Amino acid sequence: MKFAVIGGDKRSALLCSLLWRDRHIVHSFALEKAELPAEIPKAGCLQSCVYGADCVILPTPAEKNGLINAPYASQPLAVDELLVSLWPGQLLIGGKLGRKLSMGALEQGLQTADIMQRRGFTVGNAALTAEGAVEKLMASSPRSLWGSSVLVTGWGRIAKILSLRLYALGAAVTVAARKEGDRAMARALGLEALDFPQLPEALEGFDFVVNTVPEQVLGEKELGCIRRDALLMELASAPGGFDPHRAEELGLKALAAPGLPGLCAPYTAAELMLEAIYSTIREREE
Repeated sequence: MKFAVIGGDKRSALLCSLLWRDRHIVHSFALEKAELPAEIPKAGCLQSCVYGADCVILPTPAEKNGLINAPYASQPLAVDELLVSLWPGQLLIGGKLGRKLSMGALEQGLQTADIMQRRGFTVGNAALTAEGAVEKLMASSPRSLWGSSVLVTGWGRIAKILSLRLYALGAAVTVAARKEGDRAMARALGLEALDFPQLPEALEGFDFVVNTVPEQVLGEKELGCIRRDALLMELASAPGGFDPHRAEELGLKALAAPGLPGLCAPYTAAELMLEAIYSTIREREE
């Protein structure tokens, strides 16, 4: 098959190598600043890259503010510019495909697949995020996780895996969750649990606070209750669980940690992308 890999971070660059290893034809675009094997051409124009491609691969997340997510590109690539370059019937695969991109692809007669809708990929991605979060916490604080008190807000995939990783390292882990059933499950796994209204009274006791909820759960009152020597980490996507500027004004050490799979384990993250892409193609052929 011929693959056109458009944009992305180190994960996408490594994905090119993995596809080439599997003896596919691979062209790239908007990866001009990335290190790629000499056998993988960096197309000079978008049209030459996608021409004849059976599958066009976008990164995870695929887009930001109307532009393809392409930190290694020599110049910005607009979503509209990409869409008009593709041919009806081509398969477009990416992660977190936005509404504008999805609707535009439909109008162009493209087939689309969002790998963030695949449970195997999202669970693997959550595991890499949790592992990267542990690494960042250990590197950013003079405290060890062992013997420390950690609050994890939320009880989604990342929060569950991260809480158990921290517990295994000897941390005293408390989970903040809205649903009674989620709090009961956390306690059954050996963790402490509380509801969000209980946070103001409890926050002073934590050495680390890690948010995984993509909406504000740590407002002015809650931020004011966190100790100044504690470490606050944001793992959720925008708008996040707290205002980082307000946290800074209050003297808190706040650490934003987006895209951890691509930063901490890009090769494994690329392998997860590859398996999700192959699974999508197999299912469409059946």
